[in-house]
Amino acid sequence: MKATPKLLVGQRSQTSPWLAVNLSAALPGAGQMYDGAIARGLVIAIAHVGFVGFILWSIFAPGGNTLRGLLTLLPLLSLYLFNLWDSHHAAKRGVTLDEFSPLTYRSSDPWYPVFLSQVLPGLGHLFLQQAAMGAALLVIGILIAYLANFNPALLPLTTVIWAVGCGLVYRAAPARRRQWGWLALLLAAVIVTRFAVSSIPFVVPKFVVQCIVPSESMLPTLEVRDRIFVRPQPVDYTPAIGDIIVFSNPERTPPEQAGQLENLMVKRVVALPGQRVAVRLGQVWIDDTPLIEPFLSEPIRYQWGPETVPEGHLFVLGDNRNRSRDSHVWGFLPQPHVVGNAYKIYWPPQRVQPLANPNQASPALGAVIN
Repeated sequence: MKATPKLLVGQRSQTSPWLAVNLSAALPGAGQMYDGAIARGLVIAIAHVGFVGFILWSIFAPGGNTLRGLLTLLPLLSLYLFNLWDSHHAAKRGVTLDEFSPLTYRSSDPWYPVFLSQVLPGLGHLFLQQAAMGAALLVIGILIAYLANFNPALLPLTTVIWAVGCGLVYRAAPARRRQWGWLALLLAAVIVTRFAVSSIPFVVPKFVVQCIVPSESMLPTLEVRDRIFVRPQPVDYTPAIGDIIVFSNPERTPPEQAGQLENLMVKRVVALPGQRVAVRLGQVWIDDTPLIEPFLSEPIRYQWGPETVPEGHLFVLGDNRNRSRDSHVWGFLPQPHVVGNAYKIYWPPQRVQPLANPNQASPALGAVIN
């Protein structure tokens, strides 16, 4: 029984270093697995998923630290760059950094121009001195990517253009033999990964709305220029007394535009439909019971009511009761105007905190508000 021959010094590996780089560029860790370094590839893949999960949790979760999440982008980027270099290194032992550099690399390896086309469609063709095709793909790719910022329906087209550019340049590059199976796998990974990443700016607003506080109506809870995350109102959302909600200003917003992200205000829910509310003796009374609000910094200096909150409406007040234009001025808030409940101050760093409902045991889970 013959032993498997070992590679001699200077003998080339049967794996392609730049195919490994392409795979790791599309799916971190995949290049290492292609090279046979399965354990290292899994560690790199899991580390990427862990970093991304921690970043998302830090930024969007009520208890997460936004600044810490943003700073974690640096080690994530470093890990991604190491992942590219390491995949090349694992396929070609003894490689130097100069050999890896796309600025100095000279090779007939068809996977190298594919890597350039992953960076920008057309770069690989320009490397092969196919100026017309390279310029066309570059212009079309950048133009469609720009237009997709305004029309999410174009997102699939941008990923397809990237994949087409990679496929065309692989076919155009000189090669002794083609690896069409690996190309198909790579193009599928490019499409899926790029579509997932490019969809983030359009998917996030479906789950969270970013707002800026410009007034003092919610002091001391919310300060001027606080940036808050708001969970858009789901169909089954039932406001609770103590919730901080964002809504379209009923004084400025016609009923047909209720709930849109214009003319927004932020206040606290004080009374629900069917409850009898009054303001007297410096505090709010609900059904003749005083409402305990430890977050207020001073007694209320006006009187209002009593009145019963009609069905489909809310009674809302600013925490800075004596300097807030709210339900005691313009009346009950129609619930269709509610955008959602604010659950976190995410910026500035020293103000990051969950916006907990004081009446509940746990914290409640680009527009300007008044």
